[in-house]
Amino acid sequence: MNKAARIVYTALFLGICCTPLAMMPFMSNSEQIEKKELAERPSIIVDGKLNTGFSEQFESWFNDRLPLRSELLSAANLIKGEILGSPSSNVISGSDGWLFYENTKSDYMDTDPMSIAEVNSAAVTISLIEENVKSKGGNFVFVVMPNKASIYSEYMPSCYSKARVTNLDRLTSKLSEIGVNQLDMKKLLTDNKDLGLYHKRDTHWNYMGALLGYDAIMNSLGREHKAYAPNYTLEKDWRGDLDKLLYPSGGFMDYQYRFDTVFDEFRFTTPSGVTDTQAQLENFMSDKEDGDIRIVTRKNERAKNGKLYMVRDSFGRALLPYMIDNYTQATFVRTDCPELTTVSKGTDMVYEIVERNLRNLTNTAPFMYAPEREGIKADGTLDRSEIEAHVDYEGYGTRIYGIMPGNNSVTADGRVYVRLTKNGEEHTFEAFPILEKRLLGKEGSRESGFSLILDPSLALEGEYSVSLISQGRLADNITQVKFEKGEDQS
Repeated sequence: MNKAARIVYTALFLGICCTPLAMMPFMSNSEQIEKKELAERPSIIVDGKLNTGFSEQFESWFNDRLPLRSELLSAANLIKGEILGSPSSNVISGSDGWLFYENTKSDYMDTDPMSIAEVNSAAVTISLIEENVKSKGGNFVFVVMPNKASIYSEYMPSCYSKARVTNLDRLTSKLSEIGVNQLDMKKLLTDNKDLGLYHKRDTHWNYMGALLGYDAIMNSLGREHKAYAPNYTLEKDWRGDLDKLLYPSGGFMDYQYRFDTVFDEFRFTTPSGVTDTQAQLENFMSDKEDGDIRIVTRKNERAKNGKLYMVRDSFGRALLPYMIDNYTQATFVRTDCPELTTVSKGTDMVYEIVERNLRNLTNTAPFMYAPEREGIKADGTLDRSEIEAHVDYEGYGTRIYGIMPGNNSVTADGRVYVRLTKNGEEHTFEAFPILEKRLLGKEGSRESGFSLILDPSLALEGEYSVSLISQGRLADNITQVKFEKGEDQS
């Protein structure tokens, strides 16, 4: 290469590298890439001191606002994913154009199995929720939505070895053992997989899968429900979330089932002030996740079923129109902490969660008053020095929670009880076998714990000694709880 050619080559190379920087003053800074918030512009001085993290913060700020970033990401991922077949942007490229969420590979390969204590904690938690709902005259069903790889494993790359037993299998088995009403969605979808129930380029099921799931959920609840005509057109107009991760500046469309279905009229009571009901529903069914933490609807005409309380995640979006159409009033919440105190008598409850988030069931105890138990005996002792107990007095009631020994001999069945005693008076309540990670600052911990909230209407008075019972063993006087005379803790 002669000198002139080297100069031209160098100039061209520098020009390409500097183009994004030169364009920066003319480009919008509001674009969000990969569903994340843009980093804020850092300051050199923070609270009167030199910001020692300025360089890292500036790099994050600059990278988020680099012009042509989405185009460069798209080009790089096209080469890595479609041509080289290697994971990129949290996406696994499978065969025949199928994409899978990389975060589900631990479930697929079972490289991070839940412990016996964790499985029991999740199962007992769901059973206590079911008991509460049924005690109020409602019906309950627990629904785990399988990861896409669990149904269409044949399209996963051969380098990922499919496990014979997974966390979903372990939890399903335990729930069956203790008699919880659950819908085996994995079996249902596997048996009908030839219908094409998941998107190729999205983490979720399509509208055909949702229609199948709706019918099964209502059957599991034992409720009469509408049968919708299966007339549809198959249109290539769906932009999958995995495709967006790979190609933020524009990628490939996926097929979607478009059903010719007419639903009854309804209105949103939450959010309030909605004037275009259909547009709002379409927004909630999209992946924008805009203001959809709590949705409440009411039909204009009374439905055959009364009230629904549904805990859901992103898989529940496609179920919204069907569930709304079959209940006079429907409440949908996206939360790790269901509020059972707001579930009124006769309300049905659906608890839907995706397979990859099963461990979230052990992170926070539901907001529910603890059931009182009779005949709970303890024949052995626990070392109370190994138990950390806390008491919070709040307007909603008194919360007793803490940390307990994490070995499986203590938490073998997942049942934990808290006993209050005072001058021969005794009350025993069943607690959730959950470590309150947020309250205790234990995010990521695998320790065992317990948590309960006492109903203010019990109107307990005076000071009680608190004991803990687990697996027939008693830890006496782990803390004290005091209720003011004449008050009901509220």
